[in-house]
Amino acid sequence: MPEEVHTRLNLLQELREPERLIEIADVGASRSSTPACRPLLATGLSRVSGFGPQESAFEALEPMQPDTARFFPFAAGDGTLGELKVCGKSGVASLLEPNIETFGSPARDHRACGVPELVEMPTKRLDGIDGLGEVDFLDTDIQGGEVDVLRHGSGALKIRAAGMTEAALVPLYEDQPVIDTQMGVLRQLGFHPHTFMFVKSIPISSKLAGAKIPSAPARSQPIDGDALVINDLYDLGNAPDERPEHLALLADGCWRSPDLAVRCLAPLLERGTIAGARRAAYLTELEPA
Repeated sequence: MPEEVHTRLNLLQELREPERLIEIADVGASRSSTPACRPLLATGLSRVSGFGPQESAFEALEPMQPDTARFFPFAAGDGTLGELKVCGKSGVASLLEPNIETFGSPARDHRACGVPELVEMPTKRLDGIDGLGEVDFLDTDIQGGEVDVLRHGSGALKIRAAGMTEAALVPLYEDQPVIDTQMGVLRQLGFHPHTFMFVKSIPISSKLAGAKIPSAPARSQPIDGDALVINDLYDLGNAPDERPEHLALLADGCWRSPDLAVRCLAPLLERGTIAGARRAAYLTELEPA
């Protein structure tokens, strides 16, 4: 963890000690899961609950479990029995069927379209998972199944601070909800878009022979990206103290959004929950060297 991030997180913690761990649910857990949250996890202020349906991925995760992480070898979803399509390329397995038209239109590896293995896969609703409890930050990346998790986890989502979802701009799977549907569901749950952590763009394939396109402009087709949404972003002044407290730590410790962290501190200062001197120390750390 960069030293400056460690210092800022310590200052945020000292402003007001959280009464409980920040709970992170990582739906679609893999060896590369929650990389952005590792600085916050390293402080011991948060715990991640990971869900991964593929046995091989779960086995790779088990040795990584620290005291503040736990992983469950099943899929989060709508609570029904599904069929996992294990595709020919790693990272694209889904409960949805690959959309051959859209997988084939961009210049993608066509191995991803093939489904050499089908696995019956029971799913569990976030609301029905024993011991999960309250969730502050939900990170979903399950190849088209994100909306099912959101629609069938409303109880766990009630007091949440934020969510990150893989928002699709191109339907790579049959009947996949794309970004307009995803944002509509999130707005119904009280979430507002904050930023995209990244957007993946790729070239569009063509049968035109001899075409030579410079590599940078050739990657002009966005297909998906990690969209970060915040619960009651414009009404933090009326939120219980815990929400802006946790959100400030997540903003700086996971998403590199110090402007959001500072916004969270304002209502806490107005209520007298935090001291002005400590807030000033945090703001000083944000100033460029």
